[in-house]
Amino acid sequence: MKTGLLVAIIFLTFAGFRVSTQTPAVAFNSKTIQMKQYSLLVRVPITYSTEQAKEVGPEWEGLIEKWKTERVYVLSFAFPGEGFTVSGPEKVVKKEYTLSGALRVVSNIVVQAETIEQAIEHAKECPILVHGGSVEVREIPNPLIPK
Repeated sequence: MKTGLLVAIIFLTFAGFRVSTQTPAVAFNSKTIQMKQYSLLVRVPITYSTEQAKEVGPEWEGLIEKWKTERVYVLSFAFPGEGFTVSGPEKVVKKEYTLSGALRVVSNIVVQAETIEQAIEHAKECPILVHGGSVEVREIPNPLIPK
């Protein structure tokens, strides 16, 4: 694993990426708005360096704190270590990453929003984008809410 990716994963792991105790509904002007949960799958270029990870670290910290204040952040986790794929009817196991172009998933952030459009706006705030990364947004149907 490249050193830069390892630094990014370690940073994401220790940057406050943990379960929040917030509720999925928000009171607003005497009416309750039901929030949906969305997965933000964060991908970085294979060439993502240690310098880039260090540069982007404080930006991630600030964004996560902002989202916590806005009650958008639910939880997140990095994927440290190596990945394995299991495929086909033979259930062949390979030590590899599934790439999307030249990008691979390194973390998942769960946010809450009323609509997917709002979740996409949150994804646009992710600092990895200026380093050639991407963020895929998907709605989480029937999420399990921590008690």
